[in-house]
Amino acid sequence: MSSSRAGAGTGAVMAVVVAFFLVVAAAAVGGNKMASQGEGANLEASPGAPAAGGSAEQFRGKARLPSFAAPRRYELFLRPDLVACTFSGSVAISVAVSAPTRFLVLNALDHSVNRASIRFQALAPTEVVFFKDDGVLVLGFAKQLPLGEGLLKMDFAGILNDEMRGFYRSKYQYRGKERNMAMTQFESVYARRCFPCWDEPAFKAKFKLTLEVPSELVALSNMPVANATFAGPTKTVRYQESPPMSTYLVAIVVGLFEYVEDMTTKGTRVCVYTQTGKSNQGKFALGVGVKSLNLYKDYFATPYPLPKLDMVAIPDFAPGAMENYGLVTYREVALLFDDKSSSASSKQNVAITVAHELAHQWFGNLVTMEWWTHLWLNEGFATWMSHLAVDSSFPQWKIWTQFLDRTTTALRLDSLEASHPIEVEIHHASEVDQIFDAISYDKGASVIRMLQSYLGAEHFQKAMASYMKKYAYSNAKTEDLWAVLEKETGEPVKDLMTTWTKQKGYPVINAKIKGNDIEIEQAQFLLDGSSGSGMWIVPITSGCGAYDTQKKLLLKLKRDKLVTGSQCGDLKKGGNFFTKLNVNGTGFYRVKYDDELAPALQNALETKKLSLMDKIGIVEDLYALSIAHQQTFASLLRLLYGYRGEADYSVLSHINTVTTSIAKISADATPALAGDIKQLLIKILLSPAEKLGWDPKKGESHLDVMLRPLLLTALVQLGHGKTINEGVRRFNIFTRDRSTSLLPPDTRKAAYLAVMQNVSSSNRSGYDALRKIYKESAEGEERLQVLGILSSCRDKGIVLESLNLISTNEVRNQDAYILLRGIQPEAREISWNWLKENWERMSKTFSGISVENFVKNIVPLFTSNEKAAEISNFFATRTKPEFERTLKQNLENVRISARWAEGIRSEPGLAQTVRELLGKP
Repeated sequence: MSSSRAGAGTGAVMAVVVAFFLVVAAAAVGGNKMASQGEGANLEASPGAPAAGGSAEQFRGKARLPSFAAPRRYELFLRPDLVACTFSGSVAISVAVSAPTRFLVLNALDHSVNRASIRFQALAPTEVVFFKDDGVLVLGFAKQLPLGEGLLKMDFAGILNDEMRGFYRSKYQYRGKERNMAMTQFESVYARRCFPCWDEPAFKAKFKLTLEVPSELVALSNMPVANATFAGPTKTVRYQESPPMSTYLVAIVVGLFEYVEDMTTKGTRVCVYTQTGKSNQGKFALGVGVKSLNLYKDYFATPYPLPKLDMVAIPDFAPGAMENYGLVTYREVALLFDDKSSSASSKQNVAITVAHELAHQWFGNLVTMEWWTHLWLNEGFATWMSHLAVDSSFPQWKIWTQFLDRTTTALRLDSLEASHPIEVEIHHASEVDQIFDAISYDKGASVIRMLQSYLGAEHFQKAMASYMKKYAYSNAKTEDLWAVLEKETGEPVKDLMTTWTKQKGYPVINAKIKGNDIEIEQAQFLLDGSSGSGMWIVPITSGCGAYDTQKKLLLKLKRDKLVTGSQCGDLKKGGNFFTKLNVNGTGFYRVKYDDELAPALQNALETKKLSLMDKIGIVEDLYALSIAHQQTFASLLRLLYGYRGEADYSVLSHINTVTTSIAKISADATPALAGDIKQLLIKILLSPAEKLGWDPKKGESHLDVMLRPLLLTALVQLGHGKTINEGVRRFNIFTRDRSTSLLPPDTRKAAYLAVMQNVSSSNRSGYDALRKIYKESAEGEERLQVLGILSSCRDKGIVLESLNLISTNEVRNQDAYILLRGIQPEAREISWNWLKENWERMSKTFSGISVENFVKNIVPLFTSNEKAAEISNFFATRTKPEFERTLKQNLENVRISARWAEGIRSEPGLAQTVRELLGKP
């Protein structure tokens, strides 16, 4: 569908509605008679073992629920109270008992179950035991339950919490008054916080939902409304029965909304719901959504499974977005875009996010992972598919070049000893949230790209369509996908891909000239410089001198050789010939070139013979090798200097990441040389920044619009006086005239950061002006930009004042960690002391991923083994499963930085290299 039709074909209809969205919500309560919580032995039994006798204790501490009873259908009734912030409800579950047992074991947490209401058929339980740490409810009966289907009923009540998980509440303003809305967030294991259920992905069931809400509200759910009846101030809304789905995909939202709508080519109604007055900001996402549904329908050769799709912008929302079946929820900044007040990067982020969530409607919702070990099947594929969809709609964005951001993020994380395999064993519900990380998303997507490149796009697509048909409305494991791919392509996919999904890490391919061939050898790459024992089956690609002479090799052993042939000429003579391995970065590995191959690549870079993707690949590889002491810091600086004439957004985005890291480490490693190194980095970035300037140009590309703020912000961070002064000048005009053309949304971050460079406790006018903008702005993106800048200051008093905003009503809980993003090295100690002093309160106020973000943003600021030891000691008695892995990874990064700094400190001739490069034209 064309973009014009998305806006005008059916018309982008707007209507003011009060919406209650069904996204099953969570609760937190105490109260009515509930299960006892005694201590007991953790008896070992397999999940599927029939429990004909014994006590409830046999189900304590298990990774998964037993499978001798499973739900087939839920009839769920919910009555939320938006004034009292509570809810009540009842559930009738059709349960299939498949083996002799006197128990029913399901999940429940943070709500009260009325014990007197519990019945299975006509039987009342004799035991009702609740294991809070496991979120498990065990119902014991006096005798064995009849085999076959029976009906389990119970009533429950809970609180609409403020934790952004389960069934929770969010605040918003309407006509100057604060109101509550209600919504749900059930992934990963939070449906149990709303209603008793079998809260695991494999327990798919049909859902028939009913809501009782105030009459003036419009209630939406996963499925369309079947009928509604009114009784004075309330109404009862009944929804169509859903197809089989997992509990984490059930959804509800309540509040006052507007919407825009459109239709797919197959007549599916698509709506974007926003707060009143913002519906126009939903039109871009609507267009992307319609196009994505049309593309996925064709790609998977399977229609969108539901009658409608709603997308909703939520004020308080922990993840970026959530793919609930037929009712997708988003942070406002991830769904809304305004041509006048939003940046180009925001537009791109909305497109990617919408395409990602809608890919889940097939990969995740229609075909669902069997267990959280296979989360990557959901997230890796949705990440990869989102780039496919966005590239189809916006080819000028060069989104596959930008995809290398994902690959390099995953490569950095996966080069840690504390990384984890793509397929990671989950032993308890509390461990699940930790694996929603760059391994599941970005490494998952990257190895999919590698596999697709190896098999060929056409074969890969055909196999995906077969997989979707075979496992529709059911669950699948990673091995199921490999089996389908092998059948469709005849390639040894399982043997190949098992080496990438079942072990952590990846190889570095050492390449060296041997005659007219290239000898290659693989070894596990670890950033700490240690050696690992991993071995992979590696799809090697190589190009020699030009991109039309590529060769492929499947490296199955530790070493092999690439026969280059006559087209490469005499490799030892160099000249115009060069060899590049991992062409366009399709493989998930790094490459280290010998002393004869590396200069030819540098020459190819400087003579503009490399593709954009290969320009990114060689600098990212050398950067990682330098950190691991496999290449010198000086060689990294020399390579970076070769990018001084670069003008591409994606390439310079990676250069910026590397230069930021270099500026930080050099300040600790070699303070006397740090100023000169910063001047060198400025020299590399200044030319493209000056060409773009501060002011947008008519007709310039989307990528140039994004490049301008990237470069200006980088120059401010490096202390470039002219850029800082210009940013301050434009900011001062902006504070007097918010509509000035001198500071459009794209360049505001650079100006805000420039202002903060001069802020101190005795000179705080710029800081106060930014706080004023934050309070007065109605735009989510603008508020977040300011929030991310407020701690970007060398003055410790100002930084502390900014951090303390986290404890006020001025900052939403979902945004608190953004205040930590801008902390500069000069303020890391006071920030760490602040975190220690406030840890107990923070760990109670924030949960899961939110707490993890505090660790991620403060711990890596340090670069000494002594500080790593101090941080480790502090958390020795405070670590929880939700952030244990993240803490280990960040402490490892601190130790790696310490080792890198020591290597730089002792590197001979570094000062001479810096002076030499500074003196070059």
